[in-house]
Amino acid sequence: MHSDELLLRALNFEFLSAEEGLYLFEKAATTDLMTVAHQLRMIQKPEKAVTWIIDRNANTTNVCIANCKFCNFFRKPGHEESYVTTVEEYKQKIEETFRYGGDQLLLQGGHHPDLGLSFYVNLFKKLKSLYPTLKLHSL
Repeated sequence: MHSDELLLRALNFEFLSAEEGLYLFEKAATTDLMTVAHQLRMIQKPEKAVTWIIDRNANTTNVCIANCKFCNFFRKPGHEESYVTTVEEYKQKIEETFRYGGDQLLLQGGHHPDLGLSFYVNLFKKLKSLYPTLKLHSL
């Protein structure tokens, strides 16, 4: 396999196998991948501008009872390192995000057995009342 041949095939909209994709991931120069991706985008959507969003990830809690085998983040209820993020902590994170030009907060976290729907509804209402222009990307 050669990166140049695979990239040319991609530019011709030919299907690449998983193995070929892995080869490109491991062997192709990032600048070559970026160039081909840009060329493909221009072929398909030349009128569309590339944009991005500046946002912030914040964890609502690290308390979780899901017991996912891959997670090293969670703490069991009552653990000394467990937490639920406070509104004051969110305010600090949101204001810092705004200072960097961001406008969105991604809220994620554990499956806390004591935090029901009303907790999240009230949290979202409070954050939106404090920051009406904030975009919440949650749950």
